Amino acid sequence: MYAITGITGHVGSETARILLANNQPIRGVFRNLTKAAGWRNNGAEIAIAELHDAQALEAAFKHTTGIFVMTPPLFESPDPMADHDQMLMALSSAIEKTKPTKVVYLSSIGAHLPTGTGAIKKLYDMEQAFKKLPVATVGIRAGWFMENFVGGIRQAKQTGQLPSFLNPTNMPVPMVAAKDIGKLVAHLLQQSWTGHRIIELEGPCLYSANDVASILSGQLNQSISTRLIAVSDYQATYQSYGATPAAAALMAEMNNGFNNSHIVFEETGCEHVLGDTLLEDALNSYIHAG
Repeated sequence: MYAITGITGHVGSETARILLANNQPIRGVFRNLTKAAGWRNNGAEIAIAELHDAQALEAAFKHTTGIFVMTPPLFESPDPMADHDQMLMALSSAIEKTKPTKVVYLSSIGAHLPTGTGAIKKLYDMEQAFKKLPVATVGIRAGWFMENFVGGIRQAKQTGQLPSFLNPTNMPVPMVAAKDIGKLVAHLLQQSWTGHRIIELEGPCLYSANDVASILSGQLNQSISTRLIAVSDYQATYQSYGATPAAAALMAEMNNGFNNSHIVFEETGCEHVLGDTLLEDALNSYIHAG
């Protein structure tokens, strides 16, 4: 039995679909029953637990062989770092008590760095906490999500400009599709190992914001250029997306970390895996939606 947190998201749902297709039993961990019915109909067990509730997580993780942990971005939290620390304590307690064979968790490029990474600092903290667990663990340090550009597609269609936090817009960065992350998670959950591993994951190519604009231009048969979001506007822009001031500040610092090449893969002492999904394939369904 594999417990999957974040099963309603891109990564967790892909993981769950692959495991079910391989006739592996899964237990989806949901915050509430609203989105659980479809997964139950597909053969998944259902558990209800908030990630800061150690007792509920213990029940969700009981009698599992492996667990996938993915914590939310906490955009709506007044204090994302404090909230995430509570989640890490609850998750660690539940894992220690239920003693699964293995834990796979989603980390991020740059999570080996203790400072200057903004929102990624939550995942540095996760790595440090999970390395202390008395079970086998593997953290997946994923590159920039290709799906991060989805929110700008509508604006690009309407205005001919794709907003970009990446500066300069021709700067190539490691990107990866959520589909490839889910595929790796499912593969790892079905493996056996000991100790604590770190795998750095990126797609088959490096991409820039200009590459995204070029793909949109070709698929929409429309001229799309990139429009830089000014550094001074980072926080206000994230707040316009619904982030709290504290969450927006963390995202702004993270983007600055990418732009000044502080946030990079560690490489030394880590495994490295390439996904096979191209950027145009990851974005295709979103480009033609709506």
